[in-house]
Amino acid sequence: MGAFKKIIIVLIAVLAFLSKVQAQQDPQYSQYMFNQLALNPAYAGSKEALSTTVLLRNQWTGIEGAPKTETFSIHAPLKKKKVGLGFTVIADQIGPVKSIGALGSYAYRIPVGNGKLSFGLRAGIYNYTYNWSDITYKDQNDIYNTGNITSRIVPTADAGIYYYTNSLYAGLSATHLYNGRLTSVSNLNGDDAQLSPHLFFTLGKSWQLSDKLTFAPSLLIKAAKGAPTEVDLNACFLLKDRLWLGASFRTGYGVVALVEFQITDKLKLGYSYDMGLNKIGVAGRGSHEIMIGYDFNIFKSRMMSPRYL
Repeated sequence: MGAFKKIIIVLIAVLAFLSKVQAQQDPQYSQYMFNQLALNPAYAGSKEALSTTVLLRNQWTGIEGAPKTETFSIHAPLKKKKVGLGFTVIADQIGPVKSIGALGSYAYRIPVGNGKLSFGLRAGIYNYTYNWSDITYKDQNDIYNTGNITSRIVPTADAGIYYYTNSLYAGLSATHLYNGRLTSVSNLNGDDAQLSPHLFFTLGKSWQLSDKLTFAPSLLIKAAKGAPTEVDLNACFLLKDRLWLGASFRTGYGVVALVEFQITDKLKLGYSYDMGLNKIGVAGRGSHEIMIGYDFNIFKSRMMSPRYL
């Protein structure tokens, strides 16, 4: 436990320093605890199975052009189990902007205490497509008022570390370490839109309260240049190793209710509903998120318990 405490102290110190950087470009996830490869490449292989996840998110359904996100991820350890590999596809749309990213993850894991410490790297590309005719321009001479559809391919690089046991995890990751330019339209003022680094810190722990009830709180901290640091505090309960019921509080926004059903030991289905309490949350009339996950026991070994997040 001493080694783990040192890891947590280092993670928090690094996050506190980096969170001072100065809007958020990565998608929002309310079921982050069941979709961690999208946030941290070091998560690859941690389920000790070939694990797949599909997540569909429709944010602020009352606002035209609000974000819509589709994510697919797959990851597994290699047979010797020190190396984990993963692949993620993220499709995101906000108003006239569509993006699709293809990302490959590599993780190397070493035993530390009762768990494993994983170091991860990820590289990939995003294809950004802009329909400039979908924008209403106050200044008709705006350089972006071309009426055309343009696209641009942007490389990205991410890194992370992740520590986990059967009942606990902690991770720190940074995405978009390469500041790629996002549009093919040049801004003469020199302040073209670029990918900005995003930082994610996750922490979760589960306690078995009885044979039929497990308590599993978790934390997500997000920081990005030009956006306020955001914190998700979540409390989940697992009933009879099958049904997850939980709620989150998101700073500066509102609350989230979520439910997940472990249909079999391999198949799970989750749903979350965001209710915003700030102005945009109230106007948006809520957000919906659906998650489907399936784990293939490719090594015919004991897979991680569903108590593990």
